[in-house]
Amino acid sequence: MPPPPITGTILGMSLISSPRFGKKAALALRVGLGVAVLAALGWLLFAGQDFGAPVVRLQTPVEVVGVKTPITLEAVDEGSGLSEVKVTFTQDGQEKVVLEKKFPPGGAPGEKVVLPLVLEPKALGFKEGKATLAAQVRNRSWRQMFKGPITALSQEVTIDLVPLNVAFQEMSHLLRAGGTGVIAYRLNKPAKESGVLVGGQFYRGYANPRGGQGEYVVLFPVPQEGPPSLTVELLARPGAGQETKQRVELKIIPRKWRHDKITLQDNFLRKVAATLPGSNPGDLLGNYLEVNREMRRRNHERFRQVCSQSSPTPRWTGAFKRFPGKRMAGFGDRRTYMYQNKLMDQEVHLGVDLASLVNSPVPAANNGVVVLAEPVGIYGNTVMLDHGLGVFSGYSHLSQIDVKVGDQVEKGAVLGKTGTTGLAGGDHLHFDIALQGEFVDPVEWWDAHWLKDQVEKVWGKAGAAASAEAVVPAKEGPGKKKAAKADQAKKDKGKKRN
Repeated sequence: MPPPPITGTILGMSLISSPRFGKKAALALRVGLGVAVLAALGWLLFAGQDFGAPVVRLQTPVEVVGVKTPITLEAVDEGSGLSEVKVTFTQDGQEKVVLEKKFPPGGAPGEKVVLPLVLEPKALGFKEGKATLAAQVRNRSWRQMFKGPITALSQEVTIDLVPLNVAFQEMSHLLRAGGTGVIAYRLNKPAKESGVLVGGQFYRGYANPRGGQGEYVVLFPVPQEGPPSLTVELLARPGAGQETKQRVELKIIPRKWRHDKITLQDNFLRKVAATLPGSNPGDLLGNYLEVNREMRRRNHERFRQVCSQSSPTPRWTGAFKRFPGKRMAGFGDRRTYMYQNKLMDQEVHLGVDLASLVNSPVPAANNGVVVLAEPVGIYGNTVMLDHGLGVFSGYSHLSQIDVKVGDQVEKGAVLGKTGTTGLAGGDHLHFDIALQGEFVDPVEWWDAHWLKDQVEKVWGKAGAAASAEAVVPAKEGPGKKKAAKADQAKKDKGKKRN
């Protein structure tokens, strides 16, 4: 008689086995189906884990938060996609939620979310000072009890609610084309940077040596060419928010510049090719023009780089010392270079050439720190001193250098000896003055009267005016005046009784 059929269920699925399978076959089938179902559940559970973490960052880093500061947050999760984002702003234990966003299921994993928002500390009840900006993002992973892991971002910021303001105080009244200008100004609070814009070029200001807190002075080059009236802009940039400006009108005394014609000789061109070879030294004229143009430009960039940092206080004392030599060329000379009666090039001389005895000792024009002592292209062996407030002096074409970078020198100290290095036609000293890397007429700095009247007096007057404003007594109100009269009447009555 045949055995009865095997019946049953595995996880809700009916199982009927014909008598021909037998007990062992039925058991194997049950086990196989169970393993398959468990594997499917395991795969779903593992896939839902998403072992990666979401990413959050600020598009633009922020250190200072003003009255209204826009920021943009970026968040992304490459595995299961984002679930929620929360941004908070905290100060002195008081936490405010400034953004909270939940994302519906089904979002594409890996899709970047950009979240712009505006921080308004005053509206949140916050005050000036330190605060903490924080953001938290979750993904859709089943980890952490199906809530998803959190990635957090936290950054300390400074709340700054008072707008930055710049105010003109004093300026030098004698401005000559190619010379030095000085402006004193005041800021109502510290700024990231401040100074003056002259023809689009920014010159940094320094704390006024004779002023109080918030008072600054900037020394800048007056343009060599242009109209007798020029508008410059005092500029202050905060750590965050809008920069502030104030226009200042300059009256400039124009100058007639000396014009020199220099005839190039073959023997001089051969010397240049031997000492300053360009890309093709075999072409004597071509080599010279490359040196006179491209090398000159690179040398000036080197000077600007060296002059980018300066002592915040003036190191000089009194007028700058003039090298005791005969003047051979002046600042601002317009030079035309001729070869075989043909115009080859035109350049502007940016220093004063002084000739004395061969290999004469070269004294420091004033107290300073050596910031450059090396060969510099057309200028040959060069020493440059930092005198503070962005003022530098340069000594070029030296035959030898007797100082090194970092040396502190006093006025009159020997820096080296005159020579013919670089693009020099004979033994002499090329002396220059640069303001933050831009050359100005050195003759003014040799003049003690000019230095006192047009530079030091400007910041002195600004500082004195500020001090006077600080000690002006408050005006007496009517109540105070009345009380004072009553006191005086009592005193007078007492005197009569006595």
